[in-house]
Amino acid sequence: MVNTRRLNITRSCTRNGRRDNREESFPQVDSSQEFDDNLDHVVHHDDDPQNMLGNIEKVNKRGRTALPDVYNLPDGARIVVSCNPHGQPIGEEGGVLGKFLGVIAKNGAYCPLNEHDWRKVKKDGGDETILQCVQTQFLCPPSCKKWILKTVGRDWRRYKATLKKGIFKPNANKKRKALYKLCPEDVEEDQWKELVKFWKSKEGRDLSEKNKRSRSLVKTNHTAGTKSFARWAEDIRQKDPEKRQPHRAIVYLATHRKRPKDNQPEPVQNEHVIQLEDLIDNQPELAQNDRGRIAWEGDALHQVLGEEKAGQVHGMGLLPVPKQVYGRLPRRFKNMNISTQDTSYEGGADEREEIARLWEHIQKQDLVIEQLRNQQGSHENNETARDGTKIILKTHVYPNRRRVAYATFITNSPTHDVAGVQLGSEFMHVSLDEVIDAKEKLVRERFNCKTIGDAYAAGLTIAWPSAFVSLIAILFIGLSG
Repeated sequence: MVNTRRLNITRSCTRNGRRDNREESFPQVDSSQEFDDNLDHVVHHDDDPQNMLGNIEKVNKRGRTALPDVYNLPDGARIVVSCNPHGQPIGEEGGVLGKFLGVIAKNGAYCPLNEHDWRKVKKDGGDETILQCVQTQFLCPPSCKKWILKTVGRDWRRYKATLKKGIFKPNANKKRKALYKLCPEDVEEDQWKELVKFWKSKEGRDLSEKNKRSRSLVKTNHTAGTKSFARWAEDIRQKDPEKRQPHRAIVYLATHRKRPKDNQPEPVQNEHVIQLEDLIDNQPELAQNDRGRIAWEGDALHQVLGEEKAGQVHGMGLLPVPKQVYGRLPRRFKNMNISTQDTSYEGGADEREEIARLWEHIQKQDLVIEQLRNQQGSHENNETARDGTKIILKTHVYPNRRRVAYATFITNSPTHDVAGVQLGSEFMHVSLDEVIDAKEKLVRERFNCKTIGDAYAAGLTIAWPSAFVSLIAILFIGLSG
């Protein structure tokens, strides 16, 4: 359970004391469902960059993450997430966000399991749909968006690996029809069938072998649980009297050193931890904050672990890339005399401290701007959609392309009531003109109406997410004679 009393929470709009069923603003993420305690739960290492298909270890069994406290926040409230300069969430709020993204990754409406490439999931607005879902419960700076999508993509791959190991592999010799019947309750049946077909195919088997080889190259395992590298680094920084960012080697030791259990002898450390500790003892300057730098080629961690995989940096988690961290120079500077020494002026530490304060101020300003955009969005929409405008409602199920009804726009004023619930900034009030898919479920149910067809038959207006609405272009043709 999330302790919301310790979280930084803000109110983004006025609700006049009424609940707006915010958890129904997007396709359901099974947040309130009670899960069987016998289901396997994979702990989310929310910043571990290891290969996902091989990184599944047996853990204690427990129910799936539900996060009901996040969905039951006070009306109009959102959890405020802060990020470090690399755009990675920090603090307890960042941890809750990481768990929330893990729940989204398991929802086939947002992240279809039958897709074989994460880039296809993000295609055609899939990434924006995920970000909109996050924004209903969290207030994040714009710099965090890349991390959010990378995290969901990683957890999506990890979830598929869990299903494969727990259900498919023990029954791999069975025929497809028998495997189809093993579809988990929280997985769409059509998606499960496509997933089984892929695992059975030559392409799927070849990919599995490739991932096994990649897994065999992993040098060390992450042993710090669900806490990310960025959050570990921030906690270490807060404990430092001078509030300096810790070197990545220090963070690596904190997240990889095995801890003794109660009344148990000191565990044997892996060879990389031992080598790193010996190197730091002999050459401490290789693991110290060097004028604000916490990683460079040739530092302690680089000497122990060697070269990274393309696009990754040891001990930094998701998002940071070598060019950003190491500051590699463009080719045109290759033959120029470049110095990293601070010889131009004294007092460099004071300037860096001022830069850190300015960065924190910028992040706070980003959050304020985001709030203002949410509050003003409805006024901007009124310029394109006015009372009586004919519109098309699209499904709220990914990939959100299928048309479900023709309707007439009434209003998108956040304070407007529909069946006693205010619209908020993400919905608009519409009147149904013609139903295309009568079975499409309502995002916000009205009375006993659960589908668009029910609402149309009862003659009721409905609230529909603004993100899944498009205008009808009307062409007037003059007729002669």
